[in-house]
Amino acid sequence: MRGVVLAGLTLAVLILRVPAHAEPAPTPSAAAAAAKSFDVRFHERVVFSLSASRAGQTAEDRANAATHALESALDDPEHPDARMEEQPGAVVVYVGRTPVVSLGDDDASAAGGDTSLHVYAEGVTSRVDDVVRWERTRSAIAEHVFSFSLLVFSGLLTFLVVRRVGDLAAKAREWVRTHPDRIPALKLGTIEVARPAAIRGAVAIALALAHRIAQFTVVYLWLIFALSRFAATRDYTDRLAGFVLVPLSALIERLGAALPLVVVTAIAAVALGVAVRFVELFFGGVARGDTRIDWLPRDLAGPTSVLVRAGMVVVSIVLAAPLVTGSDDGSLSRVGMAALAALGLACTPVLASAAAGVPTVFGRRVKPGDFVEAGGHAGVVREVTLLELVLEDAVGCELRVPQLRVLWHPTRILGSAPMVSVEIVVDAHERPAKVEEALVGATVATCDRARVDLLSLDADGARWVVSAVPKYGKGAAALADAVATAITEQGIALGRRGRSS
Repeated sequence: MRGVVLAGLTLAVLILRVPAHAEPAPTPSAAAAAAKSFDVRFHERVVFSLSASRAGQTAEDRANAATHALESALDDPEHPDARMEEQPGAVVVYVGRTPVVSLGDDDASAAGGDTSLHVYAEGVTSRVDDVVRWERTRSAIAEHVFSFSLLVFSGLLTFLVVRRVGDLAAKAREWVRTHPDRIPALKLGTIEVARPAAIRGAVAIALALAHRIAQFTVVYLWLIFALSRFAATRDYTDRLAGFVLVPLSALIERLGAALPLVVVTAIAAVALGVAVRFVELFFGGVARGDTRIDWLPRDLAGPTSVLVRAGMVVVSIVLAAPLVTGSDDGSLSRVGMAALAALGLACTPVLASAAAGVPTVFGRRVKPGDFVEAGGHAGVVREVTLLELVLEDAVGCELRVPQLRVLWHPTRILGSAPMVSVEIVVDAHERPAKVEEALVGATVATCDRARVDLLSLDADGARWVVSAVPKYGKGAAALADAVATAITEQGIALGRRGRSS
């Protein structure tokens, strides 16, 4: 019973003491101080913090929106600075034209102290500007480092590609050189338009051009890429691209517009090539004796082939070009006239030699086997062409004399044997008429076109020279033998060569 009473008294005392010792409710300033703040970050870097709600947004939502606004503001290519604009009851912080955050008095109060809204907004704007500048500097440095690394890597890759292109071109040329039988001739039906050697030469030239063009293209693309990586050289990229690509695109556009004309021209060129090849084969058969023509000897087939083929090409360029293009003032006609003029200027000596050789060849003034003196050189004629005389000199060497040289040096046709000379000295007391008669008589029977000349006469003796063309292919020994026999039969004494001689 006593325990129950004591418990009841203790409970009553506790109930009565609770209201007297209860803690007071927190004041508004203490609640604000205890409010949670949210950081506005940029790349894990705290810019400022927000702990007050505003315009229906919580502090967390405001911090997230400010973070996204900062990230989007850095993508502005104009690189603006941070600034603030004061409005009634608020200050808005901008980066360029992008609003980052709107600050009010509650934000300034949450910062602590007696800081005014203007001072607090200036601090936030300064921190935002510092972060923006720092981030742009870091991005610029990172971009330059990345661009330089990419430049070095791309340069190394370009070098390897250029070397690989060179290796492939070398292998292709080696294959063409070691497998000549794998490249056939160009035929149109049964007519051989181009021989395998010509096709191989064209393939070799095409491979060399493709090699250089591929290397130039690779280096050019790398240079465009390298210049575009840096702001200081980016302007040169457009200039370099325009320097090459603009003329190339214009050329491709013109080629596309002229494609029908190109096709017709290609067909005409193939037809001309077939005709020229047919003429070459025809006159080649005449020269070999496979084909006989009454009006054309075999030895004239080669020069005639050259003249006919050249005439066909010139006539096609000058006269057929207006028919193909449909205009007398077209590009093909101009190209034909320009090519004809350039060919005429470049081939003036050759054409002059050919013109000088026409009378010699077709007039048959010089025939193979004749002994001639042409252009200051003597020898046996082996071949007569429009451009030159092919001689064989005294030691058996081939000597080619241009027909143009014959215009400035007279040609002596000696006949079937060369002219030889023998000099003899007789006694000064012998009568010159007797000696001349004996020497002339010695050459009549064995020589053609003999000539006897008295060179000198003095107390020691008389010097005579006998020049003639021995018959039957004999040489100077036969002439000397005939002269010695004649003076012996006539009893003519020999003399001595004088000191003056």
